[in-house]
Amino acid sequence: MPILAYGDVFYVSITKLWHIYQTDQMIELILSTLAEFGLIREDFKHHRKISKMEKADGKKRPFQRYFLQPTSIMVISVLVIVTISAFIFYSYQRTSIFPKKTKREIAEITERMEKWKEKFGSYPRDLNELIGNNPLRQKWKMDSWNRPYQYAVTEDGKGFLIVSAGSDGKFETKDDIKSN
Repeated sequence: MPILAYGDVFYVSITKLWHIYQTDQMIELILSTLAEFGLIREDFKHHRKISKMEKADGKKRPFQRYFLQPTSIMVISVLVIVTISAFIFYSYQRTSIFPKKTKREIAEITERMEKWKEKFGSYPRDLNELIGNNPLRQKWKMDSWNRPYQYAVTEDGKGFLIVSAGSDGKFETKDDIKSN
């Protein structure tokens, strides 16, 4: 076990207290939200109703008691809505946002390539030569789907082609995004 200095113990204690404080705030937020919607009272009424039914016929109803109470139904509904929303957003992002972002990035790279040619008289042999150690251009190694670009200079050296595989991840298909 590592030896902790006084400052480390203090930091660990403060961190634990902060997490407890945040947890208490979360519980307070959840309970106040439930109270505002009147769900705590509805849960109580629901439990009382199920208890009466259980006493009347002698059958236990755990599913009705716990999973069909108003709070459970609300939590399940929220989880379903959030899951569906996340799926829709992810699909939209892959089909609409990523292609536009990749086209803009290829246009930036193309512009930088032309400046390179003006300065050095030819296009770089590969993208890494253009990117160099510049931290702002490191993202140029991959497209929006986090796949590497294909880059080639024409045989006569007067042009180049940058290609993203697009959403399907396969080159030479109709969804490829190419430089002009």
